[in-house]
Amino acid sequence: MKRTVAMLALLAAALGSMPRALATPPPIAIVINGEALPLNPPPRFEKNLLFVPVRRTIEALGLSFDRSGDHITTQIGAKTVELTVGSRVTLIDGQPLQLDAPMLEIDSVLYAPLRFFTDVLGAQATFDRRTHTVTIVAQLVGRSGGGFEAAGGGYERFGTVDAVDVLSDPPSLTLGYNGGIKIIRIAPNASIDMEDVNANVTTPGELGDVRPGDFARVEMRKDGRVERVVDEYGSRHGQIVAIAGGQFVLEDGQVIAPDGITEVSLNGKAASLQDLRPGDEVTVRYNVETNEVREVLASRAIAGASAQTAGGVQIASVDDDANHPLRPGDTVHVTLRGTPHASGTFDIGSDVTNQAMQEGQAGLYSGSYTIPRGANFEDIALIGHLTVGTTTVDATATQTISASSIPPGISDFAPDANATVNTRRPAVYASFSADAVPVNPASALMWVNGRDVTADCVRTPQFIQYLPSYDYPDGPVRVTVRVADQAGNTTSKSWSFTIRTH
Repeated sequence: MKRTVAMLALLAAALGSMPRALATPPPIAIVINGEALPLNPPPRFEKNLLFVPVRRTIEALGLSFDRSGDHITTQIGAKTVELTVGSRVTLIDGQPLQLDAPMLEIDSVLYAPLRFFTDVLGAQATFDRRTHTVTIVAQLVGRSGGGFEAAGGGYERFGTVDAVDVLSDPPSLTLGYNGGIKIIRIAPNASIDMEDVNANVTTPGELGDVRPGDFARVEMRKDGRVERVVDEYGSRHGQIVAIAGGQFVLEDGQVIAPDGITEVSLNGKAASLQDLRPGDEVTVRYNVETNEVREVLASRAIAGASAQTAGGVQIASVDDDANHPLRPGDTVHVTLRGTPHASGTFDIGSDVTNQAMQEGQAGLYSGSYTIPRGANFEDIALIGHLTVGTTTVDATATQTISASSIPPGISDFAPDANATVNTRRPAVYASFSADAVPVNPASALMWVNGRDVTADCVRTPQFIQYLPSYDYPDGPVRVTVRVADQAGNTTSKSWSFTIRTH
């Protein structure tokens, strides 16, 4: 309990400096597993705490909702969860768990604090203050069994990736679920999709892009042949603003709680949570089923290049030409100056290691690395190494490297697809969710009924909004939005709604 109170105080302090809205904010949207729910009713703030409608959220997650008077029961796998209106205590298989606030009933709608969905349902639940959107990701809460279920004319296996073997013939994927392990042989023509659930973006990949610790779904025919593998993971990016109690808070208010299985690196070297500090830039990767944080890649700005010397071996400088975010196919060139006639290599973070460098002029080493498909990292340090005999010297380049294979997602939009509105000047907007590389707001474009209205839009890294200055006639309206990140990865979305004023 003390840890919870301390963390809430820490989060409150981190969010206390955020600017207050001067106008009445729009209704809070709710997106569950990538699908927007109708805003009826929306989440709401009560005494500065965010509450979310319980019944429609639980049912959207594929769970049962049974109510008798003030008593509510739902089933999560083998666990029974019991709630009581007006009580802060929920029972999980009879064991009490304290919530942030009592369950509320307002206008016959039951509300629970947002943390109910993380602490009780095991979902990833977040609130984005910039887009007024609650996002809940819970890939398995509505499923049962041992990681196996019928799907269409075949079946699907799912679970946490324990291992990926791309060298065997055929290659294989090992999944773990509820303590069970299953090795699945992957057919040569099976499609591999990489899905970042936070960005709501799916991109084609290769089996080697699937990471241990991710959640994967394997679609199979009745004869057991694999047709498709979907690797699902969550990612968070940002700057640390506070650290306490084995957790840290990002600038957008996200609380990250690493544990014993989390791999932490700082400027490309293995580290621990204790090595991190406010101001560090981090990329976090987590399992969408268990919410376990699997990886924290941290980078820290370096004031300036300095010579590194040990045992007579010296690195005078390490430089790269990555002066903008990169995407697959781009090549970064690295130069290192130091002791002549040594062996030079460089690393980019902890995943790209021991890249060979060649010595041209005496003491001048050069190398390069081409960004592969599936690369996804932000502000990662580039580290040069120079070795003579048994002595190795390391030095870090002053310029970090960012790369992304995943275009930004268009996470929310309005009016909803196929909606009917009763105004001739409807507000049209789309919100963006970037992955490792931020959105380039200048890239955001909007067409309404085939006309480019971008010049009349408000554009930010988070959204594009169009407020018409003239009336549209009754009838269908088609909208297309296109946006790119700073690496040049582009995505677009089209939808239609109808104006009917009489």
